[in-house]
Amino acid sequence: MSVSGIAVHCYRSKKNKSIELTIVGDIMLSRGVDSYIKKSGYDHLYENMKDIFLEDDLTIVNLECPITEYSRGANKASRFVFKASADNAKAMKKAGIDLCDLANNHTMDYRSEGLKDTMDELARAGISYVGAGENDGEDMSYIFEKDGFRLGILAYSIFPPEGFVYNSDKANINYLLDYDGNKSDKIKTELENMKADFKIVYFHWGIEYERFASKMQKNLARYAIDNGADFVVGAHPHVIQESEVYKDKYIYYSLGNCIFDKQIQRGTDEGLMLRISIDKKNNVNIEERKFKINKGQPVMME
Repeated sequence: MSVSGIAVHCYRSKKNKSIELTIVGDIMLSRGVDSYIKKSGYDHLYENMKDIFLEDDLTIVNLECPITEYSRGANKASRFVFKASADNAKAMKKAGIDLCDLANNHTMDYRSEGLKDTMDELARAGISYVGAGENDGEDMSYIFEKDGFRLGILAYSIFPPEGFVYNSDKANINYLLDYDGNKSDKIKTELENMKADFKIVYFHWGIEYERFASKMQKNLARYAIDNGADFVVGAHPHVIQESEVYKDKYIYYSLGNCIFDKQIQRGTDEGLMLRISIDKKNNVNIEERKFKINKGQPVMME
């Protein structure tokens, strides 16, 4: 259904009145991960997480590559130009992934055409997306509704698409153009306009391989909460960073990787899964579960 042009995904539960969601960090299905897929199959990547993903109301991942057959890559070093086949979208859906954050620095590695293909392939597989759209005028937020309770999600990348010329009339990610280190009218306006009972902001930010959040990350997270966000989470550093509570709201600066191949830097072979329960009074319960990544596959740690 649609309300004011925003897609609303409704779910009615006979049991738990809370919204149960799972959030993980970066999923990159190219390069070495593609080699693992060719050896062990698509489903192998999700073998240790699918039961968790399938039992919740909503599973959110950061998809760090386009799903496309488009051949013209962005103008950057080829080793950093990623893409994956359409069968990956089907495997993600089968594993219980419901929502892909596309606001990052790699989903436009094959330009607007590749991003458009990605959105189409995800939709075809039955997976929603946030943080990207057909053009700049499109609403790039996501609303999930359960038993009348509305969970709203916004996703932003502080990084522009790499090696690509910005075009507002074509498919784009939700790139945060106006953040000056202290404020962003875009974030403030979009949070104010979002009709939701609980608001999550997922940022693509920070410095790769740094284990502690930067001053910019802290300022931006707190700014989002000051302007209406109830929960802030981040990705991009490829390692787990710290979390904190600010004004009784949770901030997780980086969840690290989830499905990834690069394990040169210490810590890139691990990630953090958040299992979150939110009730109608906005009470939040969080279970943190760490995992290691072995040949692209997450393995839960006891």
